[in-house]
Order: sequence, then C-alpha cells, then structure tokens
Amino acid sequence: MVAEWTGSDAWVFSSIEGTGPDDGYTLAQIIAKADHIDHALLTEAEFIQAVPRLIAAGLIGARPEADRYWHTEAGRALYQQRMKGRGLFGWMEAIPPALHRLGMPQDTAWSLPAGVFDRATQEWHERARALLKRHGGRRREQGEAPQ
Repeated sequence: MVAEWTGSDAWVFSSIEGTGPDDGYTLAQIIAKADHIDHALLTEAEFIQAVPRLIAAGLIGARPEADRYWHTEAGRALYQQRMKGRGLFGWMEAIPPALHRLGMPQDTAWSLPAGVFDRATQEWHERARALLKRHGGRRREQGEAPQ
C-alpha cells in the first residue's frame, strides 16, 4: 500500500506553531488549535501518524519528552507562503496540496507514552470549560441570558 498525505497530516501541521523547543506548542495547545481551526477534536491516531511524516519531510521538529512541537524553517516558509491572504480555515485548501507536492510521506513508527494524549485532551477540555464559564459569566453580568 502506498502512503499518501492525509487531511489529518495537514490539520496537525496547521495546528503547530513556534520556531523551536523554547516557543513550540505543547500537545494541549496543538489539540486546542486543531479544535479551533476545524471544530473537531484531533485523535491520537491522527497525531501519531502525522508527526513522524512531518518530521521526515523536514517541516516540524518535535521533542515529545519536553512536550514541544514546532515548525522548522522549511515548515514556516511553506506555511507562510501557502497561507498568505487566507483566513482561519484557509489551511483546508492550502496545506493539503502543498504536502502532496512534497511527494509521498515517509511512515515510521512513532508513539507517545501511554496516557500523554489523553491528559493533553483533558487539559484542553478543562481550559475550554473555564473559557466558556468565564464568557458566560460576562454575558450574565451584561444582562444577557445564558444560552
């Protein structure tokens, strides 16, 4: 079976920010951004398939032991070039074709320690609940009824 880039690979790539381990995204931040830009939750299977592919393509760096993921110089260049003038959801049209132009992805075994992805997802859920609670509280303070 021939490996092909998937929409999930593009989604993970588009959900990563930073230029190195010092300012790279944590897994919880990636999950949060993925939710923000696609209104869906990234799965562990999608993440562990995409990360080694993106690393092999030279587009991202990763230090899972430090919980940091970032765009390499090549990844930043590709993202900036393809996303120029596009809005929040522009990645859906821009990034998949850019990945396909790179040729077939290289699949390698890669995993996270047990429970790491679930804990990051839970962290995002807790942050999202706090944001919703805070937002709902402001609306009530302004005299609006909660929805």
